[in-house]
Amino acid sequence: MEELPNHTEALQFVFSTEEFVVKTQCQLVKDFGQYHITFPHNFSTQAFSKAEITSLIEKNIAAILEEGETRLLQLLYTIDLSEKIFLALTLSPDFIQLISAKILEREAYKVYLKKLFSA
Repeated sequence: MEELPNHTEALQFVFSTEEFVVKTQCQLVKDFGQYHITFPHNFSTQAFSKAEITSLIEKNIAAILEEGETRLLQLLYTIDLSEKIFLALTLSPDFIQLISAKILEREAYKVYLKKLFSA
């Protein structure tokens, strides 16, 4: 059986096509939307750059953190980002940037797996 790519490899694969970028953005909208967190109106239909997506995630994470760590942990649970990753990043001065990158990787990986197993 073929070995599955890791999150980073999946992210590179996803960002190689506009279709996967938009699907990843839709996955972000779905998961963040459960917590009434929104993205731009065209986020589900128009491919944004990786930098733009990461910046939007960072802004949303900063807003969530203002409401408390519990809310962020609930979001991370929904996204299926491990507590181990969260804890490893908590002491970093670049926490928001790092956790945002991990969120994007995880969401891209979910899109990749859906594509892989729906074929």
